[in-house]
Amino acid sequence: MKIAIIGGGIGGLTTALAMTQAGFAVTVHERASQLADQGAGITLAPNATRVLYHLGLGPDLEATSVTPPATEYRHYRTGAVIMRMLTKDFRAIYGAPYMRLHRWDLQHAMITRLAETAPGTLRLGSRVDRLTPGNGQVELGFADGRVETADVVVAADGIRSTIRETLFNPAPPVFTGFVAWRGLVDTADLPRHLHESAVAFGQGRHINRYLVRRGELLNFVAVAQRDQWEAEGWTIPAPLDEFLEEFSSFDEGTRTVISRPVRGQVFKWGLFGRPWLDEWSCGRIVLLGDAAHPMLPFLGQGAANAIEDAMILTRCLQAELTPERAFALYQRTRGPRVRAATEQAARRGDRYLGEPNEDSLKGNEPGAEYAYDAVSGPLGG
Repeated sequence: MKIAIIGGGIGGLTTALAMTQAGFAVTVHERASQLADQGAGITLAPNATRVLYHLGLGPDLEATSVTPPATEYRHYRTGAVIMRMLTKDFRAIYGAPYMRLHRWDLQHAMITRLAETAPGTLRLGSRVDRLTPGNGQVELGFADGRVETADVVVAADGIRSTIRETLFNPAPPVFTGFVAWRGLVDTADLPRHLHESAVAFGQGRHINRYLVRRGELLNFVAVAQRDQWEAEGWTIPAPLDEFLEEFSSFDEGTRTVISRPVRGQVFKWGLFGRPWLDEWSCGRIVLLGDAAHPMLPFLGQGAANAIEDAMILTRCLQAELTPERAFALYQRTRGPRVRAATEQAARRGDRYLGEPNEDSLKGNEPGAEYAYDAVSGPLGG
């Protein structure tokens, strides 16, 4: 079976690794002409790392990631610890580790692994402008005039998915009322006691910080409510003084961390969502990850769910005789879990923006989502 994957992000690359491991002929089409060291931190809970270890990425992850002993939830103004979530024992509890790492380190490990196991799979500067189903295949038309065919097309082109808008639902992404800022801090510029993993929240705002890249960098993400997002573009540079003023009521330690980003750079973006889709496939075309089900970041499960999607979709294509039947099985397996996670992420965001106390953190304890096994768990829901 010949499979075309549109999008070279985490979801698309995980799909490529899983499907090439399963013996499918795969091509990944990424519109960007180059992929470089950019972005910021990412959390990988055991449900995600279980899949990545299965795909042979364990040594690469261990070489670049950080497993924090715990994450502390703190009062935004006083810095007092409200709750502590222990993470160092998650490997023993769930059979896979909890990791924090730089997004590019993960993406680079995937690209390297794919080049080693299936050379030529990833095509950069390959922009798909048209999909035409017919005769048991899908014809792909490219911006440079090329035309190719595939038995299956996996659209992993993110929340701004043009394939979703063209074939499934023309409604554009909707601003959710949250704005986020991110930055990276060289840990050499911070006192040791500020290296811990912590979430400070309250007053309609929260700041999450944690180590990445072997502890050499500290990533922070700050979120606040806004009525609208009018900036052109999705991610834009933000003036440091404006950002610091927004979070000036936070405790001294948190303010110290966010005041020292590398090269003074802080980036700002609006958090967008899309209406829930009941069907993620159309003929031999199927959506995956944010293209199918964008999720607010408050659960730390957006990338994890794309990784799970990739593994489950691969198993469904192995288990069923036709792509259409495989997609139906994929939908039955993933739909309820992803919808529950999407709703839980929204609820957690509301809690973070409320009063900073133990009641607002109820439901933050890890549970079934971390034990989920996309590698060998049952298919079909």
